[in-house]
Amino acid sequence: MRDGTQSIPGGGYDKVELAYDEFYSQYIQTKNELEFNATTQKKEIKSIFEVGCGCGANLYLFQRDGIKVGGIDYSSSEIEIAKGVLEAPKELICDEASNLSYEIMYDAILSNSVFSYFDGYDYAYEVLEKMYKKAEYSIGIIDIHDADKKDAFISYRKQVIENYEERYKDLPKFFYEKQFFLNFAETHNMSIRFSKPSMKEYWNNDYVYNCFMIKNEM
Repeated sequence: MRDGTQSIPGGGYDKVELAYDEFYSQYIQTKNELEFNATTQKKEIKSIFEVGCGCGANLYLFQRDGIKVGGIDYSSSEIEIAKGVLEAPKELICDEASNLSYEIMYDAILSNSVFSYFDGYDYAYEVLEKMYKKAEYSIGIIDIHDADKKDAFISYRKQVIENYEERYKDLPKFFYEKQFFLNFAETHNMSIRFSKPSMKEYWNNDYVYNCFMIKNEM
């Protein structure tokens, strides 16, 4: 950390350095949402697994609070960094998200800035189904690109990035209707709530949303 900023390699953001307070505020928001339950007492998260964990930046903050962690990422180099950042994770896996195993379960399953890189609803549903099976309590998906904001997002990007279409032709983003997550929650008897990102200086805030789902008592 230097002068209140911290580099977040592999974090999926468009600026190289984030103010630590911004990144930490996202962590607090995420933890609170994963623990929230509108009908029963708030549940303290004691273990969390991240789909697309990258170098372990998010998991590091959870672990620092005494929470057991694990993660999966397709990048072997990112997983190697995570192994050096995290102390005794329950598991760190280099693989595709769709190959997620649910033999080891966690209180909460998180995915941050990853779903927008999936190629469509079918793949997203497959991953979400495995996240559901791996979660004892709650699921959090952060930084979901909003289908209702797609045109505005592309227009803005073209204004601020020279040769946007050429530079990003091989890096498409998938935009989600909220109804996709509402349908999943209803089918799986889960409570669901959407929220806006709390990272104040993150330009992407206007075009994304977060989704949190909690398993209801049977």
